Amino acid sequence: MKENSCLLSVAMIVKDEEHNIRRALESIKDVADEIVVVDTGSSDNTPNIVREYTDKLYFHPWKNDFSEARNNSLKYPTCEWVFIFDADEEVSEDFKNGIREFLRSLSKDVNTVYLPTLSYLDWDFKRTETASTPRIFRNGTVHYENIVHNQAIYKPKVVNANFLIYHYGYIWTRKLKKQKYERTATLIRKHLEQCKNDQERLYYLIQLYKTEKTGGKPHQAAEAGWQALQLMRRSTSIPAIGLEFLYIFSIDLVNAGLDDLAIQLAQTAINATPEYPDPYLAMLNAYLKKQEWKKVIEYHEKFKKAVENASKNIEKFGWTIMSFKDIPMADLGAMIAYTVLEKYEELNKLAQERFSKNDDLSVNMIQYLINKIAEKDIEKSLPTLKYLTDFVKRKQLRVNMQPVYEKIVEKRIPVNLSDVIVKDVTSFSYALLKRIDTKQDLMLELLCSGNLENVVKENGVGGLLLVYSLLDHSQKKSFIEKFVEDEDLVVRGVAKAILADHFLKESKFLEAVRLYRDAIQLVPELSQFIKPIVEDLKTRLDSTIGGVYEELYNFYSKQKEFLVDFKKYLGNEVNKLYLLSDNDIALYVSAVNTKDESKAIELLDRIKEPSRFPMYYYRLAKLYSKKDKKKSLSYHIKAVEENEKLADISVGRFVYTGLYPNTELNWFNGEDEILWVGNISEKFTTFGVIHPIRAWFKAKNGLIYAKPYPIDESLKAYENFEKESYKQLPLRVQSTELYETLSKVDWHDVRMNEQLENFKDIFSDLGIELNEKSENILIISGIEQAVELKNLVSNAKRIILFHHVPNLSDENDTVWYYPGFRILRTTTKIKEELMSLGFKIKAIESFTNGLKAVIAEH
Repeated sequence: MKENSCLLSVAMIVKDEEHNIRRALESIKDVADEIVVVDTGSSDNTPNIVREYTDKLYFHPWKNDFSEARNNSLKYPTCEWVFIFDADEEVSEDFKNGIREFLRSLSKDVNTVYLPTLSYLDWDFKRTETASTPRIFRNGTVHYENIVHNQAIYKPKVVNANFLIYHYGYIWTRKLKKQKYERTATLIRKHLEQCKNDQERLYYLIQLYKTEKTGGKPHQAAEAGWQALQLMRRSTSIPAIGLEFLYIFSIDLVNAGLDDLAIQLAQTAINATPEYPDPYLAMLNAYLKKQEWKKVIEYHEKFKKAVENASKNIEKFGWTIMSFKDIPMADLGAMIAYTVLEKYEELNKLAQERFSKNDDLSVNMIQYLINKIAEKDIEKSLPTLKYLTDFVKRKQLRVNMQPVYEKIVEKRIPVNLSDVIVKDVTSFSYALLKRIDTKQDLMLELLCSGNLENVVKENGVGGLLLVYSLLDHSQKKSFIEKFVEDEDLVVRGVAKAILADHFLKESKFLEAVRLYRDAIQLVPELSQFIKPIVEDLKTRLDSTIGGVYEELYNFYSKQKEFLVDFKKYLGNEVNKLYLLSDNDIALYVSAVNTKDESKAIELLDRIKEPSRFPMYYYRLAKLYSKKDKKKSLSYHIKAVEENEKLADISVGRFVYTGLYPNTELNWFNGEDEILWVGNISEKFTTFGVIHPIRAWFKAKNGLIYAKPYPIDESLKAYENFEKESYKQLPLRVQSTELYETLSKVDWHDVRMNEQLENFKDIFSDLGIELNEKSENILIISGIEQAVELKNLVSNAKRIILFHHVPNLSDENDTVWYYPGFRILRTTTKIKEELMSLGFKIKAIESFTNGLKAVIAEH
C-alpha cells in the first residue's frame, strides 16, 4: 500500500483521444487530487491537451494487452483511492459534489466501489444502457488480468454508490463500436488457431465467449460457450477463468430455461472450489426459476456464508469474484422463498436488513415479491411491506402495489396507510387506498367520478335505474327529478313513473296519477305495471300501495344481464369491483367477470337478494358444471323457473312452460354418473317442446341417456318444427361424408328407407341400387333415439351405421346440446352391441362434430 498523501487519484490509459479527452479532464479536474495519464502511442494532439491538466503524463508502448497497460497506469497514483477513468467518459454533477465526502465516510474494511455508467447509444441521448462496474479501489488493492477482456481483480468489502458516469464511446458511430468488437474477436480467433494446448485454448475460448456476449450475436456467444464447455469436460482441472465461465454460462442457461444443466455446471464449480461464492448464487438463481423454494433458501445461506469467507480471504482468489455486487439480489430471492414457505419471522428480519440499505434492486424481483406477499398472509408480512414501501419511496421506484391493496381490502386487514402507499398508483389502486382509509362504498364514484347524469346519458334507462338503486334514500328523489324532461323518451317515461312512486308515498295522489299516466303515454309497455296501481287508487287513496320501481327494475334487467357496461368504466379491473363495494351489484359483476371459478361462487353466495339478477342461478349452474353436476342441474332448473326467458337463450322466442313430456326407462338408476349438465338452448332452440335443461347420465349398461328423457311424441314434434325452421338441418350426415364412406365398401345395392331419399345422386354415381330386399343396410340417423340396435339392423348381412359421439372432456361439444338426441353411445359401446348381434367390425370412420361411421358385416 502506498503512503496516503491525498484522497483521490484518477488513472487513465489513452490513445488518439483528442476528440474526447478535454471533456473528460474538465469534468474531473476539480474532484481529483491527482490525474495520472498513460499514453500508449497517440499520433494526434492528445498529449498536449493532457499537459494542460496534469504533469503526470507517462508514455508506455502498446503491447496488444489492455491489462498490461492498465496495470502500468496503476504504478503512479499516490492517493488513498484510485478512480479508473476513460477518455470517452464524463462524471456527473452528483459525482463532483459527493464523491469525496462519500469516500471519506467509508470504513477501513471497504476496498472497492461500484459505480453506475450510463452509456448513450444515439446522438439524441434517448437510447441508453446502464451498468454498474467496479471503478474506485483502495490504492494497491487491485490489478487487471487478460490481454483483451481485462478484468479488475479487487478486494472486498464492496459497496455501491449512486454517482453516475456518462459514457459517450458508443455514439461516435455504430461502426466504431463494431470495429472494436471485430478487432478483439479477430485477435482472439487468430490466437486460437495457434494455441499449443487445451488449457490455453480453453482460456481463449472463454475470452471469445465473453467477447461475443458483449458485441456479437447470441448464437455466436452460445457456440463459443458450448465449445468451451465441451473442452472443459475433457480437462483434468478447471482453470480460474473456467470457474468464472461456469458461473456466467450457468446464468445464461438459467435464462434460457435449461435449469438442470445450469445446476450441473454450478455444482461442478462448487465441487472444484467450495469456497467460491459465485456458483452458489447460480444455484440460487436456478432454483428460483424452478420455484424450488427450500433449495433457494439453502443456497442463499450457503452463498452468504461463502461471501463472508471470501471477503476475509480475498488473497486466496486468483480470479474475479463477480457475485459480491449481487448480494442484494440474492437476499431478494430468499425473501420471495420465505414468503412462499410462510416463514414470516425470517422474511421480516431479512427485509429489515436489506431494505434499510440503499442498494439498487431489481424492480421486477421486487414486484414478484409483492405479488407473492399478496398471495399469502399479508397481516404477518406487514413489517416487510413497510420496509419495502419505504425503500421504494426512497429510491423512487415504480412498482404495482395493487395486489397488496386488493388483499388488504378483501380481508379487511387493519393497516397504517403510510406503510403501504407508494407514488404513481393507478386510478383503481387509488380507489382501493381510499377504501382502506375511509371504508366507503366507492362503486358510484368509480363509475362516474361524481357525474351521475353522465352515467344516464351514456347508458339510458339502464344507467338511470342503476344509479337510482345505488343512491341513499335522501338523494333518490332529487336525482330522478332531473330526468322527467329528458330527451330520451324511455328515460323520461321511467323517471316519471319512479317520481310518481315518491308522490304516492307522500300521499300526493293527484300528482302521482298524473305522472303515472304521462309515463304510459311515453312508454306504452309500462302500462302492465302502472295500470294496476292507478286502478287501485280509483278505489282507495292509500299511500302504502306499492310503486312500480321494483317491477321496472326487474323488467329492464331481464332484457339484458347488466344495466350498464361495467367493462367500459372498469376495463380489466371489472372482476374486482367487489373490493370497492359490498353492494350486490358489485358482487355479481365481479363474479361474472372473474376467471376464478371458486371466487365467482364465493361472490355469488354473498349476494343478499339473488332475485334482482335474472341470470343469477344460471351463472351458478355454469360454475358448478365441473365441481358438482347434481348441484349444477338443480341450479339450471331453478334458473329457468325464476327466469322463463332462459328456456330459449339462442333465439329468445319460447319461454319456460314446464310442459315438456318426458319419461323414465326402467333401467335408469339414481346412482348413475352424470357426464354433462347444461342449458341446451344456449346453442339450439328447443321450439318449446323439448326441456331446455338436460343432464347426460352414463348407465350401468354403457348407454348415455338424457334426463329429462323426451318421449317419442316430443321428438317428432321437434323434428317437424326443425324442418320448418332450418334450411339445413343441424348434425346430419352430409353428402361428402356419405360419399367418402360408401366409396370404401364394395356394395352394389342398399336397402331402401326414407332417410336415403335425398342421396339418390350419390348412389347413382357409385352404381349402388336402392332395393327394399337388399341385405346391405345404411343407417344415417336415428341411433341417438334408439335404446336397442337390433331392430335397426335386422336381416342385414352388411351395415354402415352413422352415429354421434361427444367429446367427453369438452363441455362445449355440440353433441351434448342437440335437442333431438336422447341416447348416445361411445364407439366402443357401438362395437360391443354390434358384435353381440353377430357382426364383425371392418372399419370406423371419423368426421367433424363427433360424427362416426361404423362399417360391419355378419
